[in-house]
Amino acid sequence: MNRAELISRIARQLPWLLLALAAGILLLELRRPSDVLLFWPAWAETGMLAAGLTLVMLTGGIDLSVGAIVALASMALGLAWQQWDWSIESAALLAIAVGFVCGAWNGGLVIGGISPLVATLATMACYAGGALALSGGERVAGLPNAFTALGNTRWLGIPSQVWWMLALFAVASVFVHGTRWGRYLYALGDNPTAARFAALPVKRLLWSIYAASGCVAGMVAVAYTARSGAATPTSGVGRELEAIACVVLGGTRVTGGAGGMGRTLLGVIVLAHLDIALQLAGSLNLRLPGMEAAWQPSAESRQIILGLLVIGMAIWNERLARRREALA
Repeated sequence: MNRAELISRIARQLPWLLLALAAGILLLELRRPSDVLLFWPAWAETGMLAAGLTLVMLTGGIDLSVGAIVALASMALGLAWQQWDWSIESAALLAIAVGFVCGAWNGGLVIGGISPLVATLATMACYAGGALALSGGERVAGLPNAFTALGNTRWLGIPSQVWWMLALFAVASVFVHGTRWGRYLYALGDNPTAARFAALPVKRLLWSIYAASGCVAGMVAVAYTARSGAATPTSGVGRELEAIACVVLGGTRVTGGAGGMGRTLLGVIVLAHLDIALQLAGSLNLRLPGMEAAWQPSAESRQIILGLLVIGMAIWNERLARRREALA
């Protein structure tokens, strides 16, 4: 085995090593390992966003607006029920439809020639502003008990959000790894010019995956609103960055052409447990050199650590991919 193959093999095991580190901290701190499930509903919702973003990032694109779509769709659900006297079922369907329309608009901008980064950065501001404008800065509470119970139930001891995430990953995996359109995603991300010369339906493909990503964000809005019991105009703040981090940590290249749903699911699991472990690290009396008091990681320091980890993984993924291309 040469040096390049050894490095590549170690790199593929890196997410598992990080997961083992996080699991070790959790086992030291938690009285019962099952207590980790208390932290999972919110991360399962982030995982759902990551599933939708994987489709986009496999083509070399990006969608920064999914968090804002969650907020806008959540407010649409709350206002439709409170002010327009819609049934809660109809309001939930409206939230999903709002997500689809927002995603379709993103796709339209991208196939119109605007860079995905610029297009979704602009729509992120528009959708977030729309959520605040609709709400007037106020949350909508008092949703029906049957609806909120749906977001706080457990099946076989596992939160419902986790089951929804796994179902979404299963469907997306069949699409990505078992259909012709899934193969088109890799072809477009690997070489956009060749994909166009091969007469692949590039515009339809791009529009559909951005619409799908928005639709997933609408579903997340329903899940979040049911779990929290209220529609809030800031419910999706920061979710897009966490979801992108999960995709990158799982091994999907930011330039597209490599990755998959299984890897993204692994990235969700690793990042979630790393974040939970960092939250609990303060009670383990960890002392850094030169520090008299134990290190107490704040929310800001956790974000910095996870951000640096994602940057490192993105650079590592690109270097490995280029090395494999050079060897080929």
